[in-house]
Amino acid sequence: MCESTYGADRPLELQSFTDIVDLFPASGIALIKRSPVIAVSAVSVRCKSDNAWQLLTTDDYSVDTEINQVNINYSDNWGMLGRRRSPMQAKITYTSGFNFSTDTSQEADNIRSICGRIVSYMEQPIAIGKANVTDAVGFQSYVASNSFLGVFLAPLGKYRPRG
Repeated sequence: MCESTYGADRPLELQSFTDIVDLFPASGIALIKRSPVIAVSAVSVRCKSDNAWQLLTTDDYSVDTEINQVNINYSDNWGMLGRRRSPMQAKITYTSGFNFSTDTSQEADNIRSICGRIVSYMEQPIAIGKANVTDAVGFQSYVASNSFLGVFLAPLGKYRPRG
């Protein structure tokens, strides 16, 4: 349920992904599509006109897991001095998600709470018309009984993959 289109629209368990993303021009910034980012295992770059990927060393980039961003070190390796053409795309292999069996973070606890509320609500008899529900952040309101999933799962929208 939490991984449905109403919620995260993707699996939230730990998984490895490889995404090809465009770099922001002249800055070398690549935005990772899924959060939370646990680790980045490989970064390759290429120019738009090239089909060949060049694997970077860990000295060639840095990762900011707080904002899900990879920063390519242009000045060190791609040079504004014209030594090489600046790359336009990055292929990033990374691990994202939660290990719900061991993760005790507030984020993982919030997701568990959301799932628990939904299961609890679903065990109640189906209401006709409108139902009184309390969403994941404690807001209580009346919503159409067939749209309660959207209310409960709305906070998980922040885990949807970036375009």
